[in-house]
Amino acid sequence: MNEFEDVRQWVEFDAAVRRASWYRRGRRLARRLSREELAEAACAGDGYLREAAVERLAHSTDPEALPLLLIRCVDWVRQVREAARAAVVSKLDNSALRAMLPLIGILRRREVDDWMTTLLRDALPSVLDAALALEDRESRRWAHREALGLLSRERLLEIAATHPDFVVRAICGDALLDRGECVSELLAAGAPKVRVRALTLLGPDAAVAHLADRSAAVRAMAQVLVPDPAAHYRALPVSFGTLAGLGETGTAADAALLERHLADDRPRIRRAAVRGLRRVAPESPSVPPLLTDPSPAVTRQVVTFLRGKPALTDVPTLRALLSPGHPVHTRRAAAALLRDRDTWLRLHTDLTLLPDPDLAADAHQDLHTWLHHSAATYTTPPPALAAEITTLTTALDPDLARRIRFALPKPT
Repeated sequence: MNEFEDVRQWVEFDAAVRRASWYRRGRRLARRLSREELAEAACAGDGYLREAAVERLAHSTDPEALPLLLIRCVDWVRQVREAARAAVVSKLDNSALRAMLPLIGILRRREVDDWMTTLLRDALPSVLDAALALEDRESRRWAHREALGLLSRERLLEIAATHPDFVVRAICGDALLDRGECVSELLAAGAPKVRVRALTLLGPDAAVAHLADRSAAVRAMAQVLVPDPAAHYRALPVSFGTLAGLGETGTAADAALLERHLADDRPRIRRAAVRGLRRVAPESPSVPPLLTDPSPAVTRQVVTFLRGKPALTDVPTLRALLSPGHPVHTRRAAAALLRDRDTWLRLHTDLTLLPDPDLAADAHQDLHTWLHHSAATYTTPPPALAAEITTLTTALDPDLARRIRFALPKPT
């Protein structure tokens, strides 16, 4: 029998065999079995078969014996668990443990008891680096939590500053902050959650320097610690963090400053300006023209700004933006705002876009959502719009067209 390249696949094998063999209860284990048959018996739905298979696997030197025994160590039947655990203890040397770490990390989460967790915790010092590098995210995070007392100050700081998993960075960073160590270093390079905590430890002087931080969480804490943060933002050089912070703390008097940056060459600056204007000048007439901005990120912010504000954009303008001559993100933004107007414009927009190769998928999905909720519609479309909708249904699948016409109010 070929050994699985990834030992975690044995968990899937266990589940698959149990599903396939659940109806075949009551069989006895044959005297002679192939490796494949023994592996299947070890995962069978019948507890007596599993227990008998464990007894044979305990004396097997085949490569699949250990992963199968480990799985049975967290079996739901006590007798099977005890037999498997007795066998595993004699087989699990340091080399085998290192090879089985990915599987043990998965099995540890089975809610039988803490035997597997204790096994991994006790072995952690001898397989530390391998445990910290586990591919499975939850296992890797658990290993870092358990290893805090085994790692040096320098190693903890390195992980807190550079690890790609921000939860792992927070685990190690918080451990250092609990000891009052590396506060300045973590403020400069830690995960946002850790940097927020480091900022509170360093106080207002450090907070001023982080008012324009790239992280919204760090900016928010700095704003709490600094009196009148908007005054600082007005005096700081223009950056994404400066404009974002001004939008978060400024007043209507700052609208003109934010509006000036809607024409900035940098999309990130334009995006921050639109976001800030949502708060300080929610009716700003300078924002709607950015529906045709070349940056999809900016356009998404503009859509958020314009939702619920029909006075700032008219229907003919939005319909014109649906034409194929515009970029897809612009057309998608116009469609979103049309759908927000009322239920009948939403239906008309979806029907209009069904033949469109770029936007048809969105239209189909939204149309089916509309049909699901159409029974709760109590308004009626203007006659001209109702006529357009009826005309558009003629090109649809007959069943879909019938459902839409059924949802339309009947003329009185």
